[in-house]
Amino acid sequence: MPHDDLMDTGGAGFAERLLEVIDSGRRTATYKLALLLALLDLCALRSDADGRAPTDLTTRDLAEQVASLYWPQVAPFRREGWSDAPYLRQIRNNRSLIVDAVRKFRAEVEPAGATSLWIARQRFASEYGKTIDRIECKLAEEPLPRLQTVGTSETVFPFIYDLGPGWGANQHFSVKRLRSHGPKGPVVPLLPGAGDELVRLSPLIRPLVELHWTRMVAQLNRVATGEEDLRRHLFGAPRIAPSKMLRDELRDLQANRCFYCDERLDGLTDVDHFIPRVRSANDAIENLVLADRSCNRDKSDLLAAPSFVVHWAERNRGQAEALAMIAEMSATESDREGTMAVARSIYAHLPPDGTPMWEGRKQVVRADPELALAAME
Repeated sequence: MPHDDLMDTGGAGFAERLLEVIDSGRRTATYKLALLLALLDLCALRSDADGRAPTDLTTRDLAEQVASLYWPQVAPFRREGWSDAPYLRQIRNNRSLIVDAVRKFRAEVEPAGATSLWIARQRFASEYGKTIDRIECKLAEEPLPRLQTVGTSETVFPFIYDLGPGWGANQHFSVKRLRSHGPKGPVVPLLPGAGDELVRLSPLIRPLVELHWTRMVAQLNRVATGEEDLRRHLFGAPRIAPSKMLRDELRDLQANRCFYCDERLDGLTDVDHFIPRVRSANDAIENLVLADRSCNRDKSDLLAAPSFVVHWAERNRGQAEALAMIAEMSATESDREGTMAVARSIYAHLPPDGTPMWEGRKQVVRADPELALAAME
């Protein structure tokens, strides 16, 4: 349930520091932006049963989340009317260890049918592990110690996490050194309230980070900044283009009825992110529902009202096996626990005095987030 202490930590000062990090002109790669998005995502994914953000993360978890961000970006950039499909640069230098590691892994596993990172992680566990090793070492050496510097200085002003001694310039992190801290690598301790602030500010920060990321890649590759194809390539479309199999299986699961209005799906349909993508880049099957197009477009990026949350949570519990089977057949990720954790975290950080939520076509109401949270217990 929403907690008062989730509402008052950090405030404007925390947001100001985040803007400094995002707007910093001293950036030679997209690594800091990737790390910041990874922090946003993990604070929701690792939230507890009450929706509270974790008090610490690990270098391994951060490396895996960063890899998931770069996976779609290392594919060739294909544009209508262009004969070539270049690989996009993400750094001013010639060598980009993190991006190169993800690209090499994708090039190795994709011909064998691993069309998503989720599939690749399962089928090629050893190669995946070695790729994450390389990313984890690089994260520990560069963006992690430098994310919280201000301007052109090398001085660190911690406000998200405090790494303590042993980190910083000219520090070398080998796999052996990382594993000496345990299988997940060193702990990254979040400062009090920082994780909850990241979750609360995520709907505002994520689009801004993506904008700066797109602009930097456009500049490095001499692509038009405003080109929508570039943004879609880097971060995916707001609405997914599902396979026929995924659409058909969801239709059967829902007895050919819209998830929201319960009317027959005789017209145009959309696969909708129940938790909007603007709040979480979660494409797991548990976050997908089939909806009448008019319902989906009317809901847009609004959070669903508690009545829909009850229906959604019951579906994910009662049809867990069927959803997992659909995921396997359609090569879609399945992550019930992570999806529910993200949902709890988002609803727990909403203002407790009533938040505008979507309750059906042309119906937006002020709903109590506690009712939505109760459905997810």
